[in-house]
Amino acid sequence: MRPDFLQQMLPTFYKSAEQTGNWCQALDLIRDEMQLGCVVVQMLKRDGNRLNQQWIVRDSISTEHAQAHDCLVNNADNPRLDLSNARLPMAESIVIRDECRTTAQIPRFRELRERTQMLGLGRPAILGVQLGEDRNLCMILHRRYDDAREFSEEQERFLYQLTPHLKQTVALSEKIGQLEARTEFLSQSLDQFNTGVVILDRRGALHWSNHCARQIIQRSRHLSLSGTRLRCAANADQRLLAELIDRAGSGRGSRFVSAIGPTWDAPLQLLAVPMPFGGNTAAPYIALYLSESEVRLNLQAVDIVQLFGLTPAEAKLAIALCDGCSVSEYAANLGVAVGTVRIQLKSIFSKLGVHRQPELVRIIGSSISAKTLHTLN
Repeated sequence: MRPDFLQQMLPTFYKSAEQTGNWCQALDLIRDEMQLGCVVVQMLKRDGNRLNQQWIVRDSISTEHAQAHDCLVNNADNPRLDLSNARLPMAESIVIRDECRTTAQIPRFRELRERTQMLGLGRPAILGVQLGEDRNLCMILHRRYDDAREFSEEQERFLYQLTPHLKQTVALSEKIGQLEARTEFLSQSLDQFNTGVVILDRRGALHWSNHCARQIIQRSRHLSLSGTRLRCAANADQRLLAELIDRAGSGRGSRFVSAIGPTWDAPLQLLAVPMPFGGNTAAPYIALYLSESEVRLNLQAVDIVQLFGLTPAEAKLAIALCDGCSVSEYAANLGVAVGTVRIQLKSIFSKLGVHRQPELVRIIGSSISAKTLHTLN
């Protein structure tokens, strides 16, 4: 092996932490340098006397023949996963390059070798790394079937030298995965709000937006998205938006509100909040909240029934009143007497402990049903 090979391959290796697809390229470098048939890395979790695979990454050859590998070798019949008659190594890492000799008389391992030969693979070497009490990282390297050479001490040293980098790459990959998962959870949570949320940098470039914000921008007559920039239909509104972002980005104060669009044409209400980072005075990002002046609450009758103990018919009446419908209009729409609707309204007042329609609208309008969306595209 080339003396400088490890240092040359490490940049490619560490890229795998952020780009999962890069594992294939990194393992190809090891396979070609060591003149092997294939290289794979597995994360194994111990469950009693069994090791169960959590994930696997492969070189390009193993990837191309993954279905055959999984059918013949990488499955529950693999004796390497059975710890019933084996002791786990106490060392943090271990390289096994003599498996063929130590397991020569064990039937299940003979069968394993026969199956690997069917794949064109020969002698194995295994790098095992402990990651806590119940997790093991395993790199399995196979020579080609027609290559009878044993793995050398030099190659063993290389695997030991690679061990800390392998652990660090996997640790970074898991941390990135956890951050991505948290980001996705947060995005899904914010997609439930019926207020638009947009994250901008100080230059006004959009970095993220929730579902409601995308819908508002799509239907707005006053605001649109051009690339990563928010654009206002009127120049005066564009200057106002730029000033709002600049004031929030400077960190002076905590809330900056404004509106764009004529007051007679359903203006769009804006709230800019700085998002400071560390001890910086200026905020690198701004949360911009969008709200339409004419907002339909999109209340759901099933929610109102469960929240306030109303009957389905009472819930529908309460929602209609919140949407601006009068008692007489509601009665006409349903084809029932106004007196019948008033009896229902009296029952609603009693259950909510109110005496006037504005109080009813305030309570229903401030409910969790009014503040969240119910369907997402």
